[in-house]
Amino acid sequence: MSYYCGIDLGGTNIAAGIVDEEYRILSTTSAPTPKMVDGKTLAAAIAKVAEEAAAKAGLTMAEIAGVGMGAPGYIDTERGVNHFSGNLGLTEDPMAQNLSDCLGGKPVRLGNDANVAAYAEYIAGAARGSRRSVMVTLGTGIGVGVIIDGSDHGMAAEGGHMVIYYHGRHCTCGHDGCFEAYASATALINQTREAMLRHKESLLWELCGGDLSKVNGKTPFDGRDAGDHTAIVVVAQYLEFLAYGISNLINLLEPDVVVIGGGICAQGEKLLTPLRGLVHEMVYHPLFAERCRMAIAELGNDAGIIGAAGLAKQAVLGE
Repeated sequence: MSYYCGIDLGGTNIAAGIVDEEYRILSTTSAPTPKMVDGKTLAAAIAKVAEEAAAKAGLTMAEIAGVGMGAPGYIDTERGVNHFSGNLGLTEDPMAQNLSDCLGGKPVRLGNDANVAAYAEYIAGAARGSRRSVMVTLGTGIGVGVIIDGSDHGMAAEGGHMVIYYHGRHCTCGHDGCFEAYASATALINQTREAMLRHKESLLWELCGGDLSKVNGKTPFDGRDAGDHTAIVVVAQYLEFLAYGISNLINLLEPDVVVIGGGICAQGEKLLTPLRGLVHEMVYHPLFAERCRMAIAELGNDAGIIGAAGLAKQAVLGE
């Protein structure tokens, strides 16, 4: 039996896990991500978390066949370089080599975090058996991962920053009208707060205890389910924005499956059923929608670890 270490590097936390050949997680551990440090210092912190995960599984790093890591940013998978990550404060960082050096030369394969999550769903989750799959993760921003014939596309697929609204809302990337600015969880929260300020009578105020800071991605859906008119309008508009972006992805790639991830996907069919209807109306031809299954992500917070371990397995097997 071979074992792999998968690392999910985020701006807030480093999570690592030991995964077997069947993508079963044997152990996990995590630690805060050091803030705005140089690449070598960050690699040392990541290596420590990886070693702790191995020890927790009753293994040494010498018994780990390979290491994979998903990281935010503009990633060159082939060279193992993070060209730019604003969340980590890194530019042109040889991230894979730095981590390998800290782990005694252990092979390390680096991937973009959205692509790594998409790969996890492809090998062990909702996209199993597909030839073309797209994963859309709704979080602080929008991560889009594309898997075609078992491979991701490295630095491509920044679908969160395709423009869906000409001269629209300003996005954190510096441009205006991005998909992310309208359909991320952050965008939904902002849209809910704006609607509440316009409608002081809305039940949404009661749901968040009268505190705008307590509005989250679940709040408008709870309000919709309770029949609140303001919440119904907010959710309907949000689903339209989400459908615009997903329809564009389907038109471009004609995937077998679109997997929706992130906290909002906890709404399940309450999200998917109306979304499917909107996408069916918006795509170039109804057959595009009929041939594309839409599903909720199955792996949750484990996707980053499982996908990264899958990358390590690819590297070890020379795939």
